[in-house]
Amino acid sequence: MREEIYQWMKGLAVFYLFFTAVLQLVPDRKYERYVRSFMGLLLIYMLCTPVFALFGKGGQFLESFSDTFYREQNRMDRLEAEELQTFYLKQGYENEISSKIEELLKESGINPSETAVHIEGERISAVLTVKQELTREQERGIRDDLRKSFGIEEKDCKILTDRNDGAAVDGSSASGNASDSNRASGIRQ
Repeated sequence: MREEIYQWMKGLAVFYLFFTAVLQLVPDRKYERYVRSFMGLLLIYMLCTPVFALFGKGGQFLESFSDTFYREQNRMDRLEAEELQTFYLKQGYENEISSKIEELLKESGINPSETAVHIEGERISAVLTVKQELTREQERGIRDDLRKSFGIEEKDCKILTDRNDGAAVDGSSASGNASDSNRASGIRQ
């Protein structure tokens, strides 16, 4: 009996060390609560094993625990797959909109240097970098086309000119030396 208690306590100590190591290796803090939940269930099982062994219910408890564990593991895998799918769909949609915007700019006679689109919920924002100076009419036309074609509002669209000094379309500097107090970093707010 004494040896069995010693083995049980040794198992708990090893489990605690393993638990601490696993928590340090969790790649993202949002998964930590799942690991803690699972490890907590294991700890409860380890603490209750001697009691259930005395009553002869150890096999039934282990079977019930493994069923619950596999159901929870499948649920977590499904949630992770859904999050991954959503991420890749969003990224693909952003890339598709970027390429369509570049086509639209080329059709208008404007050479795009870089197009970045970001989707956050229902809001789509774009940062366009073009290779030549644009007139106010061209800029207004681009903003109107983006609003009509993609639902990108004017406040969510920034148009920059690709020049060595980093100046924006309106002539203010992108380094933060704005001539107007309502502008910061040369990008319209």
